[in-house]
Amino acid sequence: MGACGAAALAAGATGLSCCPSCSKKDDAVAQVEAESLPADWTMIAYCCLECDKCDAYIATQNDDDALRAKVAKEWKMDAEKIHCNGCKADNALFNCEAKKCAVAKGLPTCAHCDGFPMCDKEIWTKWPQLKEKTETMRARLRLS
Repeated sequence: MGACGAAALAAGATGLSCCPSCSKKDDAVAQVEAESLPADWTMIAYCCLECDKCDAYIATQNDDDALRAKVAKEWKMDAEKIHCNGCKADNALFNCEAKKCAVAKGLPTCAHCDGFPMCDKEIWTKWPQLKEKTETMRARLRLS
């Protein structure tokens, strides 16, 4: 995607590009991104982290104690507490503020929330990469 197309998507464009030279390419990229939305949001955390790409989830599913220990060290947790079947599972590893808010609003993710752009929950400042992921998912939802 051209730089101006990326800027347009980041700014919330709905598939329209900022210049004629980018429009065809941006429309094609927008279509691919829209098609890449999950059909089932069950394994997409409220913060838009994809469970199957999360080391805590992978360690649990593969019963991988070495990965569990790595995650525990990175997250400053006890390895014995790293048991994750996804944020939407009954026995989820975390019950963060983003999750509580989305559940209260009946939303599958924070990306679905109209108030997300103004959300000031700590998760977004503590883990800016999750905020970026959620912003990307919001852009994809608007394109679909």
